Parts: sequence; structure tokens; C-alpha cells
Amino acid sequence: MTQITSPTPSQEEAPASVPEKPRRSRRASWVRDVLEVLLIAFILYLVIWNALQTVRVDGTSMVPTLQDQDLLLASKVSYDFGGNPQRGDIVILQPPTDPSRDFIKRVIGLPGDVLEIDGTHQPTQLLIKPGGQGGFQVLKEPYLPGPWTTEDFCCKPDGTASAIVQPVTVPTGKYFVMGDNRNFSSDSRSFGYVPRKNILAKAFLRIWPLNHFGGLGSGPSLALLPSPSAAVFVPAAGIAFLELLRWRRRGRTRAGPPRRPRVEH
Repeated sequence: MTQITSPTPSQEEAPASVPEKPRRSRRASWVRDVLEVLLIAFILYLVIWNALQTVRVDGTSMVPTLQDQDLLLASKVSYDFGGNPQRGDIVILQPPTDPSRDFIKRVIGLPGDVLEIDGTHQPTQLLIKPGGQGGFQVLKEPYLPGPWTTEDFCCKPDGTASAIVQPVTVPTGKYFVMGDNRNFSSDSRSFGYVPRKNILAKAFLRIWPLNHFGGLGSGPSLALLPSPSAAVFVPAAGIAFLELLRWRRRGRTRAGPPRRPRVEH
């Protein structure tokens, strides 16, 4: 008879124990994750802080494009990678007469442009030879709020307003800027050309008020002036045509009604 003995508890094999992860290791991992998140947030903050800035509009010199107290987003790096301000850009700048202040204006004249403002026309004509080449072109500005009647002659050699029409060439490395509200704007007509280094940022987005959130509208465009020959030829041709009609009518009146030919049988 086979006797089966049951092992005593002391003889049973003890299960293998799984070592617990040290609490210190888990805490170090959590701290490392938090530090990584904070470092990434700090880097993003530095990038955004150096690339973008918010701008609060103070005043009405850019009405109707911008209103007093509008909050804008501006890029501080738009012109740092080989680009330069373009005609129509709305820029934040320091006027050369007072670098302690920041203004917001629209770029009108680029380096090398020949520029002329003629207030003898209504509306006032702002004429530009882009790069000083070719003939004058009219700057079309649909964003202006109304008739422009003050400081509407230009320019003295320094770019400021004059009492007569005088074309000037915008110097190399400088820009001619104006506010859209021409009758109530302190701009290049008062403080002259703006050096490139004084242009700090380009405004591109309105973020407040929310009901006006979005872009800043379209800029100006250039349109060719009618050539002098065409301007003279069209009225002259019209006058000649009217004179011809008048002469023919006079001739018919003097000659009387035409006679019917006689037929002999």
C-alpha cells in the first residue's frame, strides 16, 4: 500500500516576488516631464514674443481702415529675412523726429520712387513713378474716408508738404508714409521720410473688437494716366466731327431743296 504524504506548509515552494518600482524613480520621471513641458512653453513664448506683438491703435489717423482702440497683431519678422516694406503695407514705425513714439501708418512711397501730390485736382491726385521709371501713375486708394483738402501739395526735398506741386525722389533706404485719414494725420508730410531701421513691424490682423476680427483690407493700386496725345486727340476729334456736321447743314440750307430732274418725252 502506497502511502502518499502531503507536504507541510514549510515544504511548499514560495511564489516568486515582483519587486515594486521605487517611488523615487516615479517622482523623478514626473518632475522631468513637467520640466520638459515648461521648457517647450518657454521656447514657444520666446519665439512668439520675438516674432509677434499686439498693437493698440490710439487716434483716428487711419480711419476708416483702423478705428481708435482697435487691437492689432503685428509681425516683427516680416522684413527680417530679405523682405522690405511694400506699397500699401500698414506698419508700426518710429518717426525720425521723435524715436520715443510709435506711429501706425501706410507705406506710400518706396525708395527710388518719384512722388508728387497735386491738390489742384479734386479729388487730390497722388502721382508716382515707380522706381523713378516711366511716366507718372495715379495711386488709387479706395480706403480714403473722403475728400483730401489739407496738406495736399508735395513735396519739399525732405518729403514734407509744400505750398506748390513739386515732384521729389524718395531717397535710398527711406519710405514715404501717410495715414488714411489724410486731413487728420501726422505723417511724412510733417516729419519727412522714414528710415528703414525705424520701421518696426507690419500689422496684418485685427483681433479686437471681435465683430471686426480679420484682415486690414486691400491696399492701393497704380493706374496709368491718359497719354497727352490721347487727351488732346479725343476732344479735338469730337470738335472736328461737330464742325463737319454743322458745315454740311449750312451747305444744304444755302443750296435749297434739290431739283427733280426733267424728263422730256
